[in-house]
Amino acid sequence: MTFSRKILLGLALGVATGLLLGDRAAPLRYLADGFIRLLQMTVLPYVTVSLIAGIGGLDAATARRLFLRVGALTLVLWGLALGAVFLMPLAFPELQSASFFSTTLVEERAPVDFLTLYIPSNPFHSLANAVVPAVVLFSAVLGVALMGVSGKERLIDWLQLVERALARANRLVVRLTPLGLFAIAAHTAGTLDLEQV
Repeated sequence: MTFSRKILLGLALGVATGLLLGDRAAPLRYLADGFIRLLQMTVLPYVTVSLIAGIGGLDAATARRLFLRVGALTLVLWGLALGAVFLMPLAFPELQSASFFSTTLVEERAPVDFLTLYIPSNPFHSLANAVVPAVVLFSAVLGVALMGVSGKERLIDWLQLVERALARANRLVVRLTPLGLFAIAAHTAGTLDLEQV
């Protein structure tokens, strides 16, 4: 049986089990949460190690050429995204709001601290709390700093070895996908009521 069919079978069996067990499927939440955490476990270390090794292994000319191309592409994508943000409201008709609505009913959200989000004062805190933009910036800065270090080849080889190990660990966790989807589907199908569906 192919892996895709195993995933679909796990999903179908999970839904059937959830419908059959009902609220008694609630303990499967622990298995579902454990599977999600296993998937997340290797992501940030992999991103960190691969960025440091990838950028650190470049020479100055290649890095300059790559950063110019990536920078130009990023600016184009930002322009397209901003254009979509500003043009999208024009695609919808003007809406009449209800007279009973009051903005005092809406709670204010805490303001986003972009400085903390993007610039880590403690990269280990960012790694521990999954602050992805700060982790990416830290890894990129460390990779750029590594480009100019002499004798970096041994460290790059070690980082590439760790990267391969993390990729292998991720593949091992992905093999559990049919079981994880079974638990997620069973818990969801068993604990949702008709109104939530």
